[in-house]
Amino acid sequence: MVVRISNNFKVRHRLNQNLNKSFSEILEEKKHIPFNSKAVAWCIFLIFFIENGTLGLIPKELYFIYRNIRISDFIIYGVTFYSLFNVKEFARLYDSKILIPAKLLLVYLVLQFIASAILYQQNFIEYFFRLKGVWSSVLIFPFLLLLKRRGLTYLIKLILPVAIVSNILYILSALTGIAFMPDIGIEKATFTGGLKVYRVYGGTFFGELFFLGYIYQWITGKFRFHQLFLAILFIIPHILAFGRAAWIFFAFSIIIMLFWNSFKTKGFKVFLRQGIIITVFGAMLVYAFTKFIPGSETFTEAIEARIIQGQEDVEYKEGTYETRLANIGALIDLWQSSNILFGIGMHPMWVIKPITEEENIYAWGFSDVGWTSVLAAYGLVGFLLAIVFQIFYTIFSFKVLRMSVYNDILIYFVLSFLIRLIFDSVINYSYKGLTVGLWGFAPVAFNIAVLAYKYEFPDEEYKL
Repeated sequence: MVVRISNNFKVRHRLNQNLNKSFSEILEEKKHIPFNSKAVAWCIFLIFFIENGTLGLIPKELYFIYRNIRISDFIIYGVTFYSLFNVKEFARLYDSKILIPAKLLLVYLVLQFIASAILYQQNFIEYFFRLKGVWSSVLIFPFLLLLKRRGLTYLIKLILPVAIVSNILYILSALTGIAFMPDIGIEKATFTGGLKVYRVYGGTFFGELFFLGYIYQWITGKFRFHQLFLAILFIIPHILAFGRAAWIFFAFSIIIMLFWNSFKTKGFKVFLRQGIIITVFGAMLVYAFTKFIPGSETFTEAIEARIIQGQEDVEYKEGTYETRLANIGALIDLWQSSNILFGIGMHPMWVIKPITEEENIYAWGFSDVGWTSVLAAYGLVGFLLAIVFQIFYTIFSFKVLRMSVYNDILIYFVLSFLIRLIFDSVINYSYKGLTVGLWGFAPVAFNIAVLAYKYEFPDEEYKL
C-alpha cells in the first residue's frame, strides 16, 4: 500500500509539472527535432546537393571516387541500410499496402541487375555501384524514416537556400550565355523568325516544387505577399528554359489545384477568390519579367515563336516531335528483336558511353521517351508492372485526397503525385506514358512515401 501511494504521488507530481509548463515551452518541445532525424535529413540533402553538381561551390572532381561513382552513391546505400536497420520505427509504413507495387518493382529491378551483370559479363560490385539512377529508388525507405521522425521541415529548410541560389544562377546563365553552374549545358537556339536566345539545360534544385508549393498554399490557405518574390524567382528559370512540356505541366498543375480545392470546399466564392489570387500573381509575374529581365521583349517574342514552332513540329512531323517518334520506333524494334518478356536488361551503355551509332540512337531514345524505354529495357513483364504501378497509385492518391481532413504539406505532395501520374499518362509532350522510367521510380520515391504516411495516418496534420 505504501509503495502504491508513493507511485501515485510521483505520477501526480509529474502531471502537475506538465500542467505548469507554459504554452510556449510545449510548442518549443514540439518544434524540437532530434539529432537522428536531422542526420537523415542531412544525408538526403547531401545526396541531392552532390548529384546536382554542388552549384560550383566545390570542384565536383572532389566528389568522384572511381569513374562516375561519387560520395553521394555511398551516402545513398549508407542511409538506406541505416533506415532498414531501424525499420521497427516505421514498421506500419513499411508494411503498408501502399508500398506493394513499389516493392514488387524494386525486386524486379534487382533481378534484372543480377541477370544483366551475368549476361553482359560485368564486374558485379562495380556495376552495382554505377547504376545509381536505378538504385536511387530505394531512397523510399529513408524517406519513410524521415517522415516518421518528422524531419521533413528540417530538410526543406536545408534545401530552400540552395534552391534560391541555384535559380538566381540559372537566370544569369540564361541571360548571358555563361555557365554559372557546373553540369549545365548552354546552346544558342534559333526559333521561328530568326530569333536567337540562350537555352540552358540543367536543374534548378527543386525550384519547381517550391513554386507550386506557394501556389498550393495560396489556393488552400492564405495569400502571403512576402512569398510573391520567391514564387516569381522560382518560375522565371522555367520560362527562360523554353521547355514547352514544363509550361504545359505548370498550367495543368495549377488548374488541377484550383478544381481540387473547389471540389473539397464546394464553394463558388472560394473558386472566385482563388481565381483572383492567380490573376494577381500572373500580373505581378508579367510586371517583374518586363521590368527586371534585360531584353524581355526579345524573350517574349521567343516564347511566342517557341509555341508556334511546337505546333508546326506536330503538324509537319519534324523537329523534336519527329525525333521522338523515331526514338519510339527504334526502341520498339529493339524490344521485338530481343527477349520479349524481359527486354535487353540493364545494358552497359547506360553507364558506359555508347560505342556504335546504333547504340547512340538507343541511348538517346532511352533518355527521351518513357514507356518504350521501359518496354525495351525490362520487357513485357517490367512494362506490365509499370502499368500496375501507374493505375494503383493514381487510384490511391485520389482516395487519400478525397479522405483528407487537412490541407497540410503532405497533401500537397500527394496532389503533386496525382498530377504527375495523370500528366505522364495522357498529356506529357515527351510521350512518357508512364511515371516509371529507365531509372525506376526515383523521381517519385518521396511521393510514394508521403502517400503511405497519409494513408496510414489520415487524421494527423503534418505542419511545417
